[in-house]
Amino acid sequence: MMKRLLFSMVMGGLLFVGGNLSAQNIQLHYDMGHVKDGELARNREYFTVTTEMFKPDRLGSTFFFIDMNFNQKDGSAAFAYWEIKRTFKVSKSLKGLNVSVEYNDGTADGSVGFKYVNRSVLAGAGYDFTLGSWFISTSLQAKKFTELKGLDAQFTLVWNKKFLNNKLAFTGFMDVWSEKDMTVLLAEPQLWFSVSKNFELGGEVEISRNFFTFDKDFEVMPTLAIKYNL
Repeated sequence: MMKRLLFSMVMGGLLFVGGNLSAQNIQLHYDMGHVKDGELARNREYFTVTTEMFKPDRLGSTFFFIDMNFNQKDGSAAFAYWEIKRTFKVSKSLKGLNVSVEYNDGTADGSVGFKYVNRSVLAGAGYDFTLGSWFISTSLQAKKFTELKGLDAQFTLVWNKKFLNNKLAFTGFMDVWSEKDMTVLLAEPQLWFSVSKNFELGGEVEISRNFFTFDKDFEVMPTLAIKYNL
């Protein structure tokens, strides 16, 4: 599983709506489903650990997350990926408008012997707003892969909706970007149920096209997960 939660934008939207909060959490996902890319076919029966941190301040917010996939044959970690993002408020009169810079990087996947993720630097602008009880965030960023020539672009949509007196949360994101003359799609709708102040149970469905696989097929891969809020 490759995490792309954009938790910072969701939390930034809550901050924009009226809360001053910071957050940290640790997630344990059990990845399921089947990946096929030409002759390469793999079952995703392994665990992924995700650590996230979000911290707002008077200028904006800082966010990072780290993913580790435990998909070696002996159950050890084979792949790690991380992102760090800094968002800046534009003005008090335009509370939903922001600009940001971001860095993404990952290790080689030891289970298959090569690197999936190209390092990238992003910069752009975003706008957060509410639609009824939904929080919506959009952003458009220029994306520079350090190993590739030229400049690419990425559009992101993020949503957050609470149900059952805030016990149930429907969250997620959709990214669309250009890379190597391809259009890549990655979406992760998530459902979380709050068991207590610190624990949530749920999971996600990763929907992708040309992400980790390059045969233009859509991949649909679910997870079951537990989250601990620090």
